[in-house]
Amino acid sequence: MKNKKIFIIIGILIIIVAIAVVLTMYFAKKSKYVYEIEQVSHVEYNTINIEGRYGVIDGKGNIVIDPNYDVIQIPNPSKPVFICMSNYNTETKEYETKVLNDKKEQIITGYQSVQAIPTETTADGIPFEKSILKYKKNGKYGLINLEGKEITKPIYEEIIAITYKEGMLQVKQNGKVGIINMNGKEVVKPEYDTIIVDNYYNVDTKYQKTGFIVSKTEENGYRYGYINYKGDLVLNTEYTEIERVTEIADDDNIYIIAYKDGQAGILKNNKKILNFEYEDITYNANNDMFVVQRNGKYGVVDREGNIKIDTKYTNLTFGGIYINVEENGENKVIDLSGNQVNDGYIYRMPTKDGNHSIVYGEDEIYKIIDNSGNVIVDKNYTYIEELDNNYYIVASYKNNGIIDLTGKSVVDLKYNSIFKLDNTELLQANISDTNTISLIDKNMNVIVSMDEAGIQVEDNYVRVYSETENKYFDYSGKELTAQEVFPNNKLFAKKIGDAWGFVDNNGNVKVQNEYDMVTEFNEYGFAGILKDGKWGVINDNGEIVQSPIYELDNISPNFIGKYYKADEWYGNNYYTDEV
Repeated sequence: MKNKKIFIIIGILIIIVAIAVVLTMYFAKKSKYVYEIEQVSHVEYNTINIEGRYGVIDGKGNIVIDPNYDVIQIPNPSKPVFICMSNYNTETKEYETKVLNDKKEQIITGYQSVQAIPTETTADGIPFEKSILKYKKNGKYGLINLEGKEITKPIYEEIIAITYKEGMLQVKQNGKVGIINMNGKEVVKPEYDTIIVDNYYNVDTKYQKTGFIVSKTEENGYRYGYINYKGDLVLNTEYTEIERVTEIADDDNIYIIAYKDGQAGILKNNKKILNFEYEDITYNANNDMFVVQRNGKYGVVDREGNIKIDTKYTNLTFGGIYINVEENGENKVIDLSGNQVNDGYIYRMPTKDGNHSIVYGEDEIYKIIDNSGNVIVDKNYTYIEELDNNYYIVASYKNNGIIDLTGKSVVDLKYNSIFKLDNTELLQANISDTNTISLIDKNMNVIVSMDEAGIQVEDNYVRVYSETENKYFDYSGKELTAQEVFPNNKLFAKKIGDAWGFVDNNGNVKVQNEYDMVTEFNEYGFAGILKDGKWGVINDNGEIVQSPIYELDNISPNFIGKYYKADEWYGNNYYTDEV
């Protein structure tokens, strides 16, 4: 009996150990692709440029680092860590670097050539990896965090950011490239000649599920393979070309057009769904179909590799749900089942209500018809695009407007372009000659129209502005007051008569209306004031920080203290007080 209990205890312990091992392996694997990206909600530090030299200012406009450097990197502008570079060495192609804090004290001193890691595709617009730095020792690079703690040993010939994959880094070791994450975990072993991201994007998961196209050099040139976002090898490096079909928004399945021995096929994950026997394959997102070419002839294949239309046509182009083909010198129109269509149209796109279609014939004039073929809209439009609620953007050559399903004009045919503002219920309409911007709500009402205007779409409002006007709207088109948009501000821009000043939350005038234009106060508590064509700065106590001296092209400049924001030709932002 005693021995039986011992065996039971041993069995339980074995099970516990097995579970622990499995869990350890699971979390170790998951840690490769699950990591926390720090988000910067407030930028406290910015670079300044005075006479070509760089320094740092804080959110009050105080100089934190004197402008004495050739380059300054601020990897995380909410933290006082500044990489200051000077004395460029033309032989080594490197700067002397030192890291300073907001007290001008040198920090992170135990490493050589500490640098931020530039990247162009962060979610919050910060142009560097925000939590890590790279350092150099004995000609090799490693990673440290912003506190100077070592993340990796200096074992890499190169460390660079990966486009669209913040927190993932490409490293080179022994001449080969791989991928590590910001915690130093190896995601892809450094055994490839090249690695590029596949640029897959989904609205819900953003670029999180973006995978990697990898290559190795063989005797006959590069051979490509595929690794998913978790670091799992999906396809060996045996293909002469690989392209992920990024238009298919499916996080669980990867569709790849690949070429092998000069012939193209289709793979779903690591399974071949279409043989490698085609000269070319392209994807048509409107119909979720592939156009394939074999022996100079074209056909159509669905997403699962089923042949819908044989490769027998000399030419094949999609016209909505119709397909225009040429066979033996004869042009004809067929549907997705290969049946010939004889309704006189070469393009047909069903509408969302299922009762109508947008069509055009060989004259390329667009119409709207019902399911019985009756023409509902016929006004010689050169383009028709469906919106919601049976409204349609229409074009007559260069002029755009909006009609309803009866053909009635609901927005005048006078704009050069009309398009939906992403993530809002609003349309933006533009007239190029006068740089006019109009906003149109879902009921097709023009809620604002402003000449020589600019537009900003922020997290919870849309701003339309010019040299003399400034208006705010929510995403549905309701006009907002400055108090609603900036509830934490003490003062608000107000036009009184023909001049601008500032009022408090109760509408009391606190800064007299003596300016040609003003900006709202920014997150730092500063606003621009325009008088006689020159800009100055005021703080949120109503005190003049800088009298109007700056002649700026920007119709809505941004200020910190006496410094205004400027853009370098290659896109970097800085502040300056140069007149």
